[in-house]
Amino acid sequence: MRRKLRNFGLALLALLALSGSALLDYYLPEHSITTITGVEVKLADKDGPVSRQNPPDQPVRDMYLIYTQHAIDDVRVYRNEDTGWGWPFYFKFDASDVQATANALANARQPAYLTSYGWRINMLSLYPNVTAVRLATTGESTWSFFRWFWFALWFALLAAAGWGLLRVTRRQPDDTLPG
Repeated sequence: MRRKLRNFGLALLALLALSGSALLDYYLPEHSITTITGVEVKLADKDGPVSRQNPPDQPVRDMYLIYTQHAIDDVRVYRNEDTGWGWPFYFKFDASDVQATANALANARQPAYLTSYGWRINMLSLYPNVTAVRLATTGESTWSFFRWFWFALWFALLAAAGWGLLRVTRRQPDDTLPG
């Protein structure tokens, strides 16, 4: 019975580890140094950018897009939208200012330091959301203490939960030996 409980607990812990790590990876800020090649404003609704294939069926909003190029064959598109007071709590209210900064850096062809969260999923028309853009300085690092602190804390909690599960479900010596 303890073996089944242990296996179930470990499977549940593995599922929790994968889903929690995916959520952290999606929502924690990520930094990149890139060249901005262009900016654009598109109309969008909840389904993504409005087009012939996706006519507007809900209220529309402006979706700012920032086009970047990391290397010759590595291009990436970011969206630039306010988070407002909602989730995730970035309290971003300056999408227009960020777009203006991105446009200025694109025109000057200077390296940009982008802070963003999210994933690019082509099939779902999902873009990572830029929270800040500024001029990159020479030799600047993209390593984020904040991001890796939360990952380290998450894995420490998972290790403690796994150790506790193994401790609770370990085989106990039999105290009812004749003697």
